[in-house]
Amino acid sequence: MNPTSRRRFVKGGLAASLLPFFAKAGRAEDTGAPGPGPKRLLIVHTPQGTVLPQFVPTGSERSFSLPFVLEPLSAFQDRMVVVTGLDNRAPGYNTVGNSHDNANLTLFTGRPFYVQDSAVLTAASATFEQQVAERLAGEAPFDRLDFTVGGTAWEGIYTTDRFYYGPYDPIQAYNDPFVALARIFGDSSLSPADAWALRARRSSVLDAVMGQFNQMNRHLDRPGRDRLAAHLDKVSQLEARIAAGVGECNAPVLSTPSGYDYTYDDSVTAPVMNEIIATALSCGLTKVATLEFANGHDHDFSWLWGDNGGPIVDTSVWDNWHAMVHADYQPGMEWVYRWYMSCLADLLGRLDAAVDADGDNLLDTTLVLWMSEFSSGRHWTRNLPALLFGAVGEAGGGRWLDFQSGTVEEIEEMSGYLDGTATTNQLFVSLMQLLGQPDTEFGHVADDMPTGPLPGL
Repeated sequence: MNPTSRRRFVKGGLAASLLPFFAKAGRAEDTGAPGPGPKRLLIVHTPQGTVLPQFVPTGSERSFSLPFVLEPLSAFQDRMVVVTGLDNRAPGYNTVGNSHDNANLTLFTGRPFYVQDSAVLTAASATFEQQVAERLAGEAPFDRLDFTVGGTAWEGIYTTDRFYYGPYDPIQAYNDPFVALARIFGDSSLSPADAWALRARRSSVLDAVMGQFNQMNRHLDRPGRDRLAAHLDKVSQLEARIAAGVGECNAPVLSTPSGYDYTYDDSVTAPVMNEIIATALSCGLTKVATLEFANGHDHDFSWLWGDNGGPIVDTSVWDNWHAMVHADYQPGMEWVYRWYMSCLADLLGRLDAAVDADGDNLLDTTLVLWMSEFSSGRHWTRNLPALLFGAVGEAGGGRWLDFQSGTVEEIEEMSGYLDGTATTNQLFVSLMQLLGQPDTEFGHVADDMPTGPLPGL
């Protein structure tokens, strides 16, 4: 078994038809009940960094103003912690891979590549949210739920390059909201008898897949058997969930325009996915969810042209959005990054308008994290910003924690090579502790990698 993606691994067999149903990850050994803290974790990722001068606040920790890109979040400023000046130092330990590989595959692990071989690049471990999911899942029907706005069309499933169960095992997210609706909440058009028959057929297929896995196991070496065992565990959990049926929860009613294309119509997909996420969390279907915006390369963002006074990307100068953000600041870029924040504000508003099964405000009891793999489209992995909302700890929101060692102007003058004074690994230690976990380290540990939580958080 060579180290390929799960999609290629099962292509051609019965298991290929089951990839969209892989809802639960392999669960680590029980580490005990979590301590007091947020009930759940939600991560939002947007690509290609931001425009730092229009993102970094001005003022002081408790009294700061939000610049243009962050203005859509003003209604949540008193429940938000803005963090600036975080370095992702893991890429510095890699000897292969391009800038995107180094950023995407290390951001949420805090570790260099699993192996320094450009032909088989992968994350080195389970990413942060998966480590949380393994501890918090409990009796929730799904260990985690993952969603993408945009991305390639493949049966409504998108394979991420940022979130991982473990090495060579990327997370697969829903990018077709109607597929997500049916797989998470069930098909409301089916009668109880038809739903029962469908579950029976799926269980029968899973039995056949398990038989195939057992046959394959006899012909694999130890690493291959270990990888196959991880897949088998997911299938076993899936079979148990199918046998139990879909939980009691009213699915949201989706409405999309004629000709809707879920791979490209991001302005339609984003609010629809937000509603699905808010409903799933409110129903207690999972304690960990992610939302990723996948169209970071070639997109026209046509719904923003009116605000910009014309096309975002000048195609007489740039081949595409990706090429444009690689350069220094170009007028129009800020509208895209501001739109990402407006989508985040929409999601926060839906959480704030909902309650969980205990009757608690959904936003107040959820730890929401926003991040990007770069601080700038120019591929900087230093001075990354992060945003926290909801259950952000005893110190509360309405704060700006600035770990930049210089001004934004100085960071830009040095082309992003001015180090911050804290790391993303420290951020993840702090978030683990907010979630009631005892961790004091996260990711790669070395002399030049500070350990412990983020000061002030």
